[in-house]
Amino acid sequence: MLLFLLALAFNAALAQVNTLTADSGSLEVGRQIYMGSCSGCHGATGEGSQGPSLLSGRASRLPSGTLLNSIKNGLPGTSMPGFPLPDDKIKAIAAFVRSLTAPAISARPGGDSARGRAIFFGEGKCSTCHMILNRGGYPGPDLSNIGAERTLQQLRESVARPSARIETGFQGVTAVLKDGRAVDGVARNYDNYSAQIVDRAGRIHLLDRGKIASLEFKEGSIMPAVSDSDRIEHLLAFLAGQSTRPYGGSSR
Repeated sequence: MLLFLLALAFNAALAQVNTLTADSGSLEVGRQIYMGSCSGCHGATGEGSQGPSLLSGRASRLPSGTLLNSIKNGLPGTSMPGFPLPDDKIKAIAAFVRSLTAPAISARPGGDSARGRAIFFGEGKCSTCHMILNRGGYPGPDLSNIGAERTLQQLRESVARPSARIETGFQGVTAVLKDGRAVDGVARNYDNYSAQIVDRAGRIHLLDRGKIASLEFKEGSIMPAVSDSDRIEHLLAFLAGQSTRPYGGSSR
């Protein structure tokens, strides 16, 4: 009888694998609790500090029952304490931890994807610098597969705080040439001998350093931050679905 009950408990834990909701509401609840109770050891974005990093993917591979139990009851023999919170709060924390490494396309953002598309290609003017499936412009990164390449939290940071992390090859720069001309764009490559700059029209300028009077790099991103919370959610819903391959059996 005891073995039967243990088997039932084990199967129930495995059945919990798909119970961790990743909608924007539960993720925000989980993020707030995490920031208050977990970030001191695991870092604000899961990068690790006194405790181990959560970005290795190990947490996302744990069965949900194991992850939930680790958060609620702690890990014996380690410095991680338990958090005797209600089950819905524990699930919210676990969902947020999972979101730190899960691709955005596996999440369920709360925004309207169609509204996000309209903002991206219309009023938001995102497509003047970014391309999706050959539609759009330069000089920002191509976002055709961004939902599979980035987590939802990474997308949120890119939209709301674009200057927080600037990818190599996309730093804003202005080159003033010795003949008086100026070239404004992003620096794809540069060294002591030359500079390669892509301007807003997508033109590549291959410049000899001997012809450059000054090269001024911008401290922040040339992309403006989105401050409206509703717009952010709609854009996330749209961008999270961008993948060049079908995900979970359905084409995006």
